[in-house]
Amino acid sequence: QFYCLHCARYFVDLNSMKEHFRSKVHKKRLKQLREAPYTQEEAERAAGMGSYIPPEKVEVQTQPLEEVAEMETSS
Repeated sequence: QFYCLHCARYFVDLNSMKEHFRSKVHKKRLKQLREAPYTQEEAERAAGMGSYIPPEKVEVQTQPLEEVAEMETSS
């Protein structure tokens, strides 16, 4: 029922999910997701078929918790 989108993991309850959000594993995964995925165009530029442009950084944030979302909709 409790799922982390970034790490693709399920959790038994909300407390264990909150604990996961503060863990090294989750923070490391967010850092990996910030870098744009490797593309064929980037491979060609790195091989000398064009000017190399380093990949852009993508903004990634931890997903909102369901209990916070439920409180906002009920108000």
